[in-house]
Amino acid sequence: MGHIVGLRADDTIAPMSIAEPSTRLPALKSWVDNVLRSRGERVVGGWVEMLGDASFRHFHRIRTATASLVAMDAPPATENNDQFVRLATLFNAAGVCVPRVIAYDPAQGFLLVSDLGDQLYAQVYKTPARNDAIEAALQSLLNIQAVIDPDAIVPVYSRQRLHDELQLFRVWLVETLLTYTLTPAEGGMLDRMWTILIENADRQPKVIVHRDYHCRNLLWGSDGVTRIVDFQDALRGPLLYDLASLLRDCYVRFEETEIERWSARYRVLAADAGRTDVPADPNQFARALDLTAVQRQLKAVGIFARLALRDDRPSHLVDIAPVLEQIIGVTTRYTDLAALGEWLTLHIRDATHAALARRGIDPCVQ
Repeated sequence: MGHIVGLRADDTIAPMSIAEPSTRLPALKSWVDNVLRSRGERVVGGWVEMLGDASFRHFHRIRTATASLVAMDAPPATENNDQFVRLATLFNAAGVCVPRVIAYDPAQGFLLVSDLGDQLYAQVYKTPARNDAIEAALQSLLNIQAVIDPDAIVPVYSRQRLHDELQLFRVWLVETLLTYTLTPAEGGMLDRMWTILIENADRQPKVIVHRDYHCRNLLWGSDGVTRIVDFQDALRGPLLYDLASLLRDCYVRFEETEIERWSARYRVLAADAGRTDVPADPNQFARALDLTAVQRQLKAVGIFARLALRDDRPSHLVDIAPVLEQIIGVTTRYTDLAALGEWLTLHIRDATHAALARRGIDPCVQ
């Protein structure tokens, strides 16, 4: 279960002092040893630290005589571990390929889960398996959307949450990273844009959405099945949200012809699955998909700035400029979003490049 990178949009959790991973690691190792001993197993070889994500979690790959496993250190003060376990159970039961939870200590925030491998889609996209991987990801996306949630454990993606996510862009990127003071006219323009984007999301049919269905949370297997991680923040929300995450990825930019082709393929697969809630008109579908992507990417660049400024995690600053270019490219194609695209182009793009350059980041290099 390789490199796991999610975009935590919950702004209710303030940064806090938690134990350094080095001080928690002995306790995690002791807990894992006890779990395995109770199963008649033990760790064979050493512990291998895995590249982590934008949260406070830390991951270690271990091996027993029969399996490769992942030990997760997920501090309960900052991570939604109970929901991770609930959703892992729900998704596995529905045939969605996510890690199986082998053991869980809620008090300490320790989990032992199955290992899904380490071949990220970000790597697969550079190989001949690219198209097969996208096809499999589309099918897995439809499988997630078909999950039945009888106990309503998946919260609703509310209009207020959508608005709060858009405000991350305004507060953390524009006002904090760029120290840009919005005029009343600019603030009013953003309010109007937020209304358009929220209405677009809210009127779509509602399904379970992963929310970070992108190349750093999807893994490829030799069996041609998409493995999925970082799903604990799933919500019941807009039909096209995960497709927007996949095709307008924050870390990979696809050609528009590819996005059109894979969008059409999604519609075919949805029809074959008996889905009747997918817009039949290609233009209506494309607009809904694009506006959903704009909302998500505005949220993303806000989170990237917040990670650096609030959480002292600057790793995603390098992604801000390329994502901003994606947003500009989409907004300028729609009349009702043209004001946003023009403002980003005239006022925010250069200010962003300058702010990144002051931090030693070349905005032209991703």
